[in-house]
Amino acid sequence: MSHSKVHDRRLLRWIFQRGNQRLTCRVDQQPGTGFTLSLVPHSPAALGIAETFTSAWSAFQRHAMIASELRGAGWTLAAYTAD
Repeated sequence: MSHSKVHDRRLLRWIFQRGNQRLTCRVDQQPGTGFTLSLVPHSPAALGIAETFTSAWSAFQRHAMIASELRGAGWTLAAYTAD
């Protein structure tokens, strides 16, 4: 019997940079469970965060708030994808 694994669908991924620090802020759709916003530093010593939402609108709204806060703290957008 064959089982197909259902994967998260990445909706948005922005990579921010400040000096030599980088972090990724992304929104993923999780089949059947909602949406996850993740903030993941590119440093092995740092911990990331994840928040879950029931709607894409809420996840994107939170992403916009975080992006604004990061820009205010001196971070710049280094790269982005919409998939």
